[in-house]
Amino acid sequence: MENQHGFNTMNSLPVIHQFSFYAHILIGTAALILFWIPIVSRKGGVDHRKFGKIYSMVMYAVAATGALMAIIVLYDPILIHGHRLSDVSRADVFTSRMRVFYSLLLFLSLLVYVGIRHGQLALKAKTNHSIMRSPTHLFLNFLLCLSSIALLGSGINNSHTLSIIFGVLGLAGSIGNLRFCLQNYVGKQRWLVEHLSSYIGTGIGAYTAFLTFGGRSLFSDIGSWQLVFWVLPGVIGGIAIHFYSKKYMPKSLA
Repeated sequence: MENQHGFNTMNSLPVIHQFSFYAHILIGTAALILFWIPIVSRKGGVDHRKFGKIYSMVMYAVAATGALMAIIVLYDPILIHGHRLSDVSRADVFTSRMRVFYSLLLFLSLLVYVGIRHGQLALKAKTNHSIMRSPTHLFLNFLLCLSSIALLGSGINNSHTLSIIFGVLGLAGSIGNLRFCLQNYVGKQRWLVEHLSSYIGTGIGAYTAFLTFGGRSLFSDIGSWQLVFWVLPGVIGGIAIHFYSKKYMPKSLA
């Protein structure tokens, strides 16, 4: 496909994909490190606010580069990864597998984007809860909920562990978000628990993605035991969310 100025779109897509890939890895690594600074720093302190904002911007970039990579591959898997196809007669199977994998990456990008956005809005909603009911935010959470159900169903039907894991994470996150958004009364400090929980949730997603995708080669020799590393971020994150809920929410509402 070439426009009137001689720019070949098809030839440019692999370059854009490669750039997005390296940017995604670099920015994602920074996010894994930055995640801990606001977590361990004093809540509401200078470091917490400063590095929390930086973490948000970095995670938005992670979501954007991941989504861009996924969309390009979903558009034409052979153009981007055709060099990995050893048997041309199996091109249809290869294409299907690539689209399943990158559909999951696109889902993860949505999961991260919605999580960060929800956490930011919760911080702003401490004095005005109505902003949580903006049509855009509700739509994004409904979209995440429906996408999670579809991913979970696909994972169960195809015995695809990663789809099941992320489908459950996305479904739990989107339902929790919607419950908070649609509540008429939000107890004291509830916004803070929601803010922290959302940001911890994005960290769970980031570390789970790293261990399942980036860390696959590290754990390939331990067989089914690698499932432990896949679910470990969720377990640790769940404990952290429970801790902050108990710490910051009044006992009458906890």
